[in-house]
Amino acid sequence: MNHIVGNGPRLQMLTEDVEANRRIEKAFRRWATKIDLADMLRTIVEAYWRDGEVFVMRADKPQNFPMTLDLRTLEADQISNPWQASVYSDAFTDDGIQFDKSLNEIQIYVYNQHPGSNVPISTLDGAWYSSREVLHLFRADRPGQTRGIPRATPALQTLPIMRRQELATLYSAETAANFAMYLKSNSPALDPTASPADFAEIEIARNMLTTLPAGWEIGQVEPKQPGPLYEMFQRQALQSFSRCTNMPYTLAAGTGKDANFSSFKGDMKNVWEPEVKCEQSRVEFSIIEPVFQWFLESAIYTPGLLDGLPQFGECDHKWHWPPLPELDALDAANAASVRLSTGQSTPTEEHARRGQDWDTESVRAAGDFGVPVEVYKAAVFAKTFGLVPGAPLPTAPVTAGVSSTMPQGEYTTIGQRAFSNNQKRIMKSLEQFSSGEISQVMAEQTLASIGLTPDRIAALIADALDGGVQNQTISEVAV
Repeated sequence: MNHIVGNGPRLQMLTEDVEANRRIEKAFRRWATKIDLADMLRTIVEAYWRDGEVFVMRADKPQNFPMTLDLRTLEADQISNPWQASVYSDAFTDDGIQFDKSLNEIQIYVYNQHPGSNVPISTLDGAWYSSREVLHLFRADRPGQTRGIPRATPALQTLPIMRRQELATLYSAETAANFAMYLKSNSPALDPTASPADFAEIEIARNMLTTLPAGWEIGQVEPKQPGPLYEMFQRQALQSFSRCTNMPYTLAAGTGKDANFSSFKGDMKNVWEPEVKCEQSRVEFSIIEPVFQWFLESAIYTPGLLDGLPQFGECDHKWHWPPLPELDALDAANAASVRLSTGQSTPTEEHARRGQDWDTESVRAAGDFGVPVEVYKAAVFAKTFGLVPGAPLPTAPVTAGVSSTMPQGEYTTIGQRAFSNNQKRIMKSLEQFSSGEISQVMAEQTLASIGLTPDRIAALIADALDGGVQNQTISEVAV
């Protein structure tokens, strides 16, 4: 629960009104602190993992006026069908939840008391509530599923076996420990027939010294539990439980004595982190977003709180969840530095990985250093790309000897084969024009297709009319 919820998500408003954003964020933070939203979310997620589902109902707390919104968590047992025969014949009612034909929740029947409560009234009295007033968090493992199933359901038969082996091992060790010592005889002169002294109990004084009769020895029962396979069996059973929740065995067992650091990092990064993000996304969609809408609806009664904000449905915002603990802070910082300096990431994205906002943190850091935000961001930019603070920014490099504004279609730098081909095509076109095989228009089009400028084409045509073109001239224009 600590990894999924932590201290709870942080709201960031993204509307165009900066002052209104800060006002709403501050008001929501104060309200969440009053009702202890973070601890309530931990309870919600714990019930969701244990029971497979949990319900959250809108409630009121008048002593928190003017923001009287409160939340009430409900276990799955408190949502069920009312005692009416007509309900059981409704194909679109399933265990206290009424649906439309598309299986969208319409109404939810909530018992006034938990069925297991010890109250002097009926615990099966309740009422129907709109699905907008009661939120339902569960994970659908198959299409058409309407109620949740505990994550550990496939391993439920394994957990009692673990407990039975644990108790059997404990009873065996206790039985061996109950015999402080015993006497046995190796003398053949003793009659092995039963005697009244068999299984007699003898009290032994502490720290005493005694002698034994001839032929008698004293011994103790050797404890053989836990056996060598005890830990292996417990490990395998716990692993089957861990697979149901995508939780690494190291976390489920609460110890990393059997794992090296590299394998533990791999499990956390490739297995547990995606699971945590998926669960945070599910909680955000099913609980956090509707609760925020309830908060905005209740904020209407707080004068000036919603000033400057657009309609509720157009209030752009984002939730920042606490990140998982960094297993190697230096390695994570180096990776972030490489991503930033190579253009694979941005400060906004890197801060989002840590559950923070770049703009908010830059303002805070600039205030701590006593400099304007622009100066702080410029210093971070210079540090990221290895520049000297205050120095002019680098410009795009220009290749030496090549004009930055080159004529369109003009040949500049070509390979040896292309140069030779150009020479041959130019010479052949001019010879055909001089001999009358092609017209002047055809010669000009051919030279233009090679990439020559109109001025050079006109000069070559004029030379051809005057009696021919030198190879040196063709070599100059072929490049």
